[in-house]
Amino acid sequence: MTKLRKIILIPALVIVFISGFFSCGVDRWPEYAHQTALDTWLLDIMQQNYLWYQDLPSYDDANLFLAPDQFLSKVKSKNDSYSFVDSIMETPLPSYGFDYSLVRNPDIDTAYNALITYVIPGSPAATAGLKRGNWIVKVDTSYISKKYETLLLQGTKPLEVTLGTYQKVDPEEPPAEGEEPEDIYRVVPEEEPTEIGAAVPLIDNPVHCMKILPYKDGEVGYLMYNSFTAGTKDDAEKYNNELRNWSAELAQKDIHKVILDLRYNKGGSIDCAQLLSTMLAPSFYLDQTMAFIEYNDKNTAKDATLTFNSELLTPSGKNLDLTTLIVLISGETAGAPEMLMHCLNGKIQELIAIGSSTKGQNVATEQFVNEEFLWSINPVVCTIYNSEHDTYTGYKPTYAVNASTDYLTFLPFGDEKETLLSVALGVLNKTYPPKEDEDTGETKKAQLKIEKSVSSPASRRFTSNGLRLLK
Repeated sequence: MTKLRKIILIPALVIVFISGFFSCGVDRWPEYAHQTALDTWLLDIMQQNYLWYQDLPSYDDANLFLAPDQFLSKVKSKNDSYSFVDSIMETPLPSYGFDYSLVRNPDIDTAYNALITYVIPGSPAATAGLKRGNWIVKVDTSYISKKYETLLLQGTKPLEVTLGTYQKVDPEEPPAEGEEPEDIYRVVPEEEPTEIGAAVPLIDNPVHCMKILPYKDGEVGYLMYNSFTAGTKDDAEKYNNELRNWSAELAQKDIHKVILDLRYNKGGSIDCAQLLSTMLAPSFYLDQTMAFIEYNDKNTAKDATLTFNSELLTPSGKNLDLTTLIVLISGETAGAPEMLMHCLNGKIQELIAIGSSTKGQNVATEQFVNEEFLWSINPVVCTIYNSEHDTYTGYKPTYAVNASTDYLTFLPFGDEKETLLSVALGVLNKTYPPKEDEDTGETKKAQLKIEKSVSSPASRRFTSNGLRLLK
């Protein structure tokens, strides 16, 4: 009898559910149409443009009541770790303008020290004098705990912090007789606190640092480039023109070697990758094939062949006819910078990578905006191939170097003693890698374990993702 009641109950519930839509003779589908409109729009866009549209569910099989990010995660291909959705923001979130990593304070069990890993030029943090490699020991006179750490990221009011320096300190007790003294390193607080102004909306400049540095045989250009972004809403070519002016300065000084720092570059537009590649490529390859872009079979008319296009250098840019390109990379490096490296590899006489293997992305996304709901979807729409029409994966370093293991050389970008840059200069000076029997003079330093890394909402990670097409 129990089984029979269950069998009867299920159809009854279905009838009640369906009748709810049509009670009193009123068609209630329009109420639910609005709830499914955004997901329906997302699926419409993907059915036409998505590289792997064959893997999408049908409209009948898709749950159109999910939040956009949940919907995308349910319907996208298993091959896809790059498509994303995002809300449209008119202005960036307020920020003090720095990123940091938390390291447990070795002297206080419940406290942390915050290592500053990145500072946005012109931000409240930069105005206060904070630099990459500084440590924050206290926030508003309190040691950093989980409670006070939120003030560094979520706070908006002026902030008082106590900075510190990582340095060698004397042991509390002398070593036992006959034992070698052990080197001890600690973050030593400064006596006076530092005032950081109130948080403000910020947009980071992707052209973070440009320098001309000396080495044994001449000079080398250094560029810390954090996002392949062309410009701003008010000046569409602002950052591209900064690159053009930089290339003109190097060309005037007859510099044919460049250190390109891409360790924090998580991507950007193909157009910018094409421009920078054209600046760096040997002059022999100007206007020759650089890469191929191929879409799904619904959009083959969009397939394109990119060249090292000399017209992109106008008005002020120059081709540097490089003989040597040293690229500083990390596991964060992805998309547009990988495209640049793979397209220049085999063309520049020496292309040397220092750091750790990049993420590996050979596909590009394109942004589609829904003005009604203020959401955008950025689906993968095409595959990128190099000039030989070969696909590619992550870029492996010529010299594997961990940039975060020695806090004495965790310094501002462009500082010649900074870990990766010092290795790059060593390669140029032919002092790196050291010979097996060579004494480098290095001493073992106490290592600190990073437990959490935090990015400002205004940092370069907020403005770019992977490899993107511009309409």
